[in-house]
Amino acid sequence: MKQLIRLPLLCLLAAGSMQACDDGKIYPEDPGEATGGKATMNVVFTGQEAWPTEYMLIMGAFGEDESMPVISKIISKPGRETDPVSVTLNGLNDEIRQITVSVANKGRQPLFHFYTEKVENMGDAQIELSIDRIDLASFTRIQQQVFDNYCVTCHGAGDHAAGDLDLTAGQSYGHLVNVEAELSDAGELFVEPGRASRSFLVTVLKEDLIRYNHTDVLPEDELITLIETWIDNGAEE
Repeated sequence: MKQLIRLPLLCLLAAGSMQACDDGKIYPEDPGEATGGKATMNVVFTGQEAWPTEYMLIMGAFGEDESMPVISKIISKPGRETDPVSVTLNGLNDEIRQITVSVANKGRQPLFHFYTEKVENMGDAQIELSIDRIDLASFTRIQQQVFDNYCVTCHGAGDHAAGDLDLTAGQSYGHLVNVEAELSDAGELFVEPGRASRSFLVTVLKEDLIRYNHTDVLPEDELITLIETWIDNGAEE
């Protein structure tokens, strides 16, 4: 009887062991205290209301292929906005061409670079990124991560701007900030600096307005939070 029970029990243990060994991670990781070069950042992040949640914030080292980091680390949100965040990438070699601080998707493909530092011939060099402050809710990030990806098809591409609202790079800021939104029954501006709750750009993304439903334009609510944070922080260009 004991022998009959032992065999399936061993099979279950072996299957559990195999599952535990595979954590599902497919992206490159920092190898820890490996030989080679080292890059360190010490950065204070402002606009932390826009800290990525569905996406992630990473420090990454890239080779010739800029679509995927060779080595990367997820950057954790600090306890306070004034606290600097320190991250180190180890094991860098001569194939590394740039170090970035980026927002990335869950596969760690970069969506927007907050900062890029070019490097070459790393060897066993130790470098510190020459930046100490990053604004997570910058207008540049909104342009590249939001407008360019989800808005310009209707608002500016091919010389067509629906509602005369051009959201292409170089045009969007002047068409939004302190500009009256003609479709707003409440007389809102597209963007009223310091008042996201009174800005038509936010209203139209959150409310199903008659003949003007944009509530499903952005795939993640955190992109609306990004816009709100930028506006509430002064809507600077």
